[in-house]
Amino acid sequence: MKTTVELDEKKLLRVMTLGGFATRKEAIDYALTEAEKKTRLKALEEKPFYVSNGPVIAPGYDVIRLRRQEVKSRARRH
Repeated sequence: MKTTVELDEKKLLRVMTLGGFATRKEAIDYALTEAEKKTRLKALEEKPFYVSNGPVIAPGYDVIRLRRQEVKSRARRH
């Protein structure tokens, strides 16, 4: 998509130099990708990291049984 935007030319050239980008398009695409990642992480950090209803671990979850199956599976491969 073609768009006309006024950019800080010095900042764009610094990004191109530091990032090793050959074109303005590459530098701008990189900047947009990084901005998207940062925004997604910020949104994720703002969400509560706890369970408010129900158990945290499924009632039928048995870590010991799973570990035993894993060990048997590895033994068969060797």
